[in-house]
Amino acid sequence: MYRIALGGNSFNLHELDIHDCKSVVAIGNFDGVHLGHQQLLAMLDDVAVQNSYKRVAIIFEPLPLEYFLDQKNQHRIPRLSLLRDKFYYLQSLVDELVVIHFNAAIADLTPQQFIQHILKQKLNAAHVVIGHDFRFGRGRSGSVEDFIKHDIECTVVEPVILDQVRVSSSIIREFANNNDLLNVTRYLGHNLHYTARIVHGKKMGRKFGVPTINLTLGKYRLALWGVYVAKVYIDHCTYNAVVSIGKNPTTNNLGVYNLEAHLLDVDLDLYGKIATIEILQFIRQECKFNDLDSLFDQIHSDIACARNYFTN
Repeated sequence: MYRIALGGNSFNLHELDIHDCKSVVAIGNFDGVHLGHQQLLAMLDDVAVQNSYKRVAIIFEPLPLEYFLDQKNQHRIPRLSLLRDKFYYLQSLVDELVVIHFNAAIADLTPQQFIQHILKQKLNAAHVVIGHDFRFGRGRSGSVEDFIKHDIECTVVEPVILDQVRVSSSIIREFANNNDLLNVTRYLGHNLHYTARIVHGKKMGRKFGVPTINLTLGKYRLALWGVYVAKVYIDHCTYNAVVSIGKNPTTNNLGVYNLEAHLLDVDLDLYGKIATIEILQFIRQECKFNDLDSLFDQIHSDIACARNYFTN
């Protein structure tokens, strides 16, 4: 599978050229790759097998709604997955993953331009698979009829219903906001996990005997917020861990989002490596402590909770 990233401030798709065979294209945000997304991808595979089409998925980075919120200086959407998570999940399910940098030029495309310039000219699309509420193009004006007008077959995948509730990224974010990990996992169809590169932090934990790995998030905010029991996967090795997600109010003067993990009984040089954090159980809410001694007393208590989880 090839990952094709399209960046820059202009509408430029010269990097794309998939003409060796016709394709069936799934389009969406795929935040969390939940049960609804999985049904859409299964349909993508069915269409591809029946017609000998290439399987292509288009995702946008940032998410279109994130882009429009940024223009208004509003808070970003809490993420259920980062770009690497989508890449790892989709790599075995599609032949091509097209990552389109969503910017002003992309947002201004009419439905007809999106279909002609991206789907037909660049991806040789004969069929698209979309969710029931999918809209595209300038002002979200594009719909199923636009595909049909341009001789592209379209399959609309109906929503997955669980407990009489439509499975969606929005409802899963609500569960995550309440640290309802049971329903997060049920609606995702898998545990929530985040994948990013390990970077240098302040190394404050090491001074108190609790070394951590810090994952780069950029300006993303994650859907979870608090302290958790987790598994960490690095270079095909698995580690038990305690994970903190949030702004670290006791020590973080900048107020930026952080994801850091203390690996139980392990102290390795892991800088620069890619780590996947799989969330298993909620421990407590993030809170501000009066001093560092109080903070690290609580951290040691969190570690004891994690040890008990893995023991039992």
